[in-house]
Amino acid sequence: MTKSDETTATSLNAKTLKSFESTLPIPTYPREGVKQGIVHLGVGAFHRSHLAVFMHRLMQEHHLKDWSICGVGLMKADALMRDAMKAQDCLYTLVERGIKDTNAYIVGSITAYMYAPDDPRAVIEKMANPDTHIVSLTVTENGYYHSEATNSLMTDAPEIINDLNHPEKPDTLYGYLYEALLLRYKRGLTPFTIMSCDNMPQNGVTVKTMLVAFAKLKKDEKFAAWIEDKVTSPNSMVDRVTPRCTDKERKYVADTWGIKDQCPVVAEPFIQWVLEDNFSDGRPPWELVGVQVVKDVDSYELMKLRLLNGGHSAMGYLGYLAGSVDFEEYTASVLERFSNPAIQDTVARICLMGSGKMPKYVLPSIYEQLRKPDGKYKLLAVCVAGWFRYLTGVDMNGKPFEIEDPMAPTLKAAAVKGGKDPHELLNIEVLFSPEIRDNKEFVAQLTHSLETVYDKGPIAAIKEILDQV
Repeated sequence: MTKSDETTATSLNAKTLKSFESTLPIPTYPREGVKQGIVHLGVGAFHRSHLAVFMHRLMQEHHLKDWSICGVGLMKADALMRDAMKAQDCLYTLVERGIKDTNAYIVGSITAYMYAPDDPRAVIEKMANPDTHIVSLTVTENGYYHSEATNSLMTDAPEIINDLNHPEKPDTLYGYLYEALLLRYKRGLTPFTIMSCDNMPQNGVTVKTMLVAFAKLKKDEKFAAWIEDKVTSPNSMVDRVTPRCTDKERKYVADTWGIKDQCPVVAEPFIQWVLEDNFSDGRPPWELVGVQVVKDVDSYELMKLRLLNGGHSAMGYLGYLAGSVDFEEYTASVLERFSNPAIQDTVARICLMGSGKMPKYVLPSIYEQLRKPDGKYKLLAVCVAGWFRYLTGVDMNGKPFEIEDPMAPTLKAAAVKGGKDPHELLNIEVLFSPEIRDNKEFVAQLTHSLETVYDKGPIAAIKEILDQV
């Protein structure tokens, strides 16, 4: 790699692409005139380091055609990505940074980008087009409007209410999925597969169940039954640590490879995708590029969510306050990945959207332990205590910070009112079921841990439990 002055870096786009081929690998497959077999809702850093990379490999190494990706930005905040994608003809630099080695290449598997707030109907028509075989998703846990405690659709959410009453301008993925599938239903077309690539348990089952619930609220029982019977939505386990892009990454790409890239992606070298083979309208041969296509993803999913994501959340909240499955091999790989200094995933990012993450990554482990006669949940209680203290919006030095969560006003009010008493937060029914709320032993342990975090700090709370092990 050679160093380049950032001010002399060349902007990345289709016209300049060839100029970079002596510096790093570029797409050699045709990008113009190809069909987009996948429409992806929610084009962020993770999608571009994961599904888009697998598609890039298939197109680059196996000359796959007509399976490129049309990215879609659903939210107004996606305007920045829209502008970057437009300026760069949907090209971007992917940098894989390991502990010792760095690998970089330009990805071109996204060949079109649509910004839904500008023209929602065009997005719906694109999804309904017979050339679209898969609609994939990375909308984060909160984008599913799924109450973990009641396993139901959050029907009182303003965005869901909007989509039920104003189908011409949806706010959520359900509004778009419903309207696009309705067009295919009326036109006698095979339904597309809905493929969640979000990091949550039973992601395929969840999105389909919530979509059916949404459809039933629309009072079209026949169409709702068609969705339930005909639409497939495979479960998947996705894994790759991919921090948010900052100016630091943009400068690094410009200085190292001479590329002026508005939206580069820096990720760890590790990548994994375990996917249930459950598709209604065909799929690419992902097995050729290392995807594990299986009948059941549950065992893979369980160890990943509990070990990697649960550990991430535990470190995140406590750290912020302080300023054929081989389980042993997987545990070792998690520890190695956490220690990678080249992938500086910020504690602040890990703490985002806790109301979506904690019920999926940490609370299931607590439920499991509570059902055992000798259940061990003290460290898990410390993790929850760290989250509860974090939700006050003030760190241990008295410095206020913003809580980025759709439930932030409710959570912060409960955390401040409850203080060292966890009951105010435990009484939020969409997050906590009676199984936790009414368990006296667990609540007592949580109260003790919360008091320790408040009085002595998160490190002391962790050390106290570890000293008992």
